[in-house]
Amino acid sequence: MKFYSARQAIHDAYAIHLTSRGFEVNPLAFRAGSQSSKLDNNLLICNAVEAGKVIAAVEKLDEPFRSWAKWAYAPRTEHFMPEQGRFFQWLEQDVTEQLAKSGRDYREATKQRIRDVVAYTVLDYRSYVTNGQHLYPSSLIIKKCRIQKQNWKRDFQMWHAKYWNVCDKILDANTLILLKNLICSNN
Repeated sequence: MKFYSARQAIHDAYAIHLTSRGFEVNPLAFRAGSQSSKLDNNLLICNAVEAGKVIAAVEKLDEPFRSWAKWAYAPRTEHFMPEQGRFFQWLEQDVTEQLAKSGRDYREATKQRIRDVVAYTVLDYRSYVTNGQHLYPSSLIIKKCRIQKQNWKRDFQMWHAKYWNVCDKILDANTLILLKNLICSNN
């Protein structure tokens, strides 16, 4: 397994983990003497070991970094949905705390729209870092959340910018640095 980035390493490790469930070495292939099947089995074993190292490092991360790594970079499959859901539980709790600390008395409808803006923001961030495209630019968020354009700057733009920075400067940066340090310390 060749690593080009920590993001790709997380994705590939969990993808290999999914495809190698029940993986067993085929002793008949070794007895048959086929050089290519020996190489294929050796490569599969080596990739599974490397994937295990990355997964073990992700599992050592504290929350919310562990949930972020799985949510942002693991394959989007039914198998990972419960683990990836933990990230949104953390996000909901964090937004609730930040709303309480904000000192503003928002109406309940505005609080719900703020939560929606934050959710779209983190979805957009994940899309942007994984494929370089904005899935939910602010104009689309305004439309999807049914926000009046004149209210965007006053009530919502700050939350959009704040959680983009949380994703970029806190969650992503710390997760990738911690993961790199854990993997390098194990080698």
